Amino acid sequence: MQEIKYEAMKSITSRDNQWIKKACSLKQKKGRQQERMVFVEGMRVVRDAAESGIRRAVCFLSPKGREHEKFQDIYDMGRALDWTFFSVTDSVYDKLKDTKAPQGIAAMLPYVTVSLDELNGLAPRQAVVYLQAVQDPGNLGTIIRTAAAANAAAILLSEDSVDVYNDKTIRSAMGAIFKVPIVQDVSEAQLIEFCRQQGRVLLGTAPQGTTSYAQAAYARPVVLAFGNEGNGLSDTLIEQCSEVLTIPMRSDTESLNLSMSVGVIVYKAWEANGFKEKYDE
Repeated sequence: MQEIKYEAMKSITSRDNQWIKKACSLKQKKGRQQERMVFVEGMRVVRDAAESGIRRAVCFLSPKGREHEKFQDIYDMGRALDWTFFSVTDSVYDKLKDTKAPQGIAAMLPYVTVSLDELNGLAPRQAVVYLQAVQDPGNLGTIIRTAAAANAAAILLSEDSVDVYNDKTIRSAMGAIFKVPIVQDVSEAQLIEFCRQQGRVLLGTAPQGTTSYAQAAYARPVVLAFGNEGNGLSDTLIEQCSEVLTIPMRSDTESLNLSMSVGVIVYKAWEANGFKEKYDE
């Protein structure tokens, strides 16, 4: 197969190149915070970044990546977004890769998280999800993906939650990180103030909740709060909730996985606000 020639693509042949070192530094939280960038790998997530209009990314392509049938579209979109493209050797890409079956494309992307102050103008009947002390990066990625699919307005993460840019989170989210606003390091006090300013009702979730998730009033501005995998919501936050929801289960079963619980409730909230009508037209 004849390799397509891409204009303005620079070449990197050394594993000690400064761009390669910088990309590898993003695999650690300290490096990500210092550079305000994240390292991602794979055609799907890189394409999602381009389609979401992420600007000034730096993209690395092995020979396999340059020959991929989907790369031309990514290249065209990236050029319009002021992306920098580097052609790298297989040896150099081996230093970059994290996946077992690499597709030959990776990128450094600027952070896309936002601040609470930037969440003005959210649709009132789109639920906001608050996650307290979530520790499992795979769970977080699945929750982000589910919340985006269920039309959530935003996701808020507490100060002690896992980093949203953890590589496992990015892979599990499968590009959804670009599709729903995410705010990190939100304290309980900031959450309560956000609810007050936005006119949103805080609904907690816990096995000992008194309201079935199926009967909650979602057709109003709400924040749905979920606790971590082992301990749930803190007692102090539960006291601040207008209602505490629960998912009924058989008595001889274990509690649901956190990402599953979030999925059940955020889809119920979307259903209560008319998603069936939207898609049955």
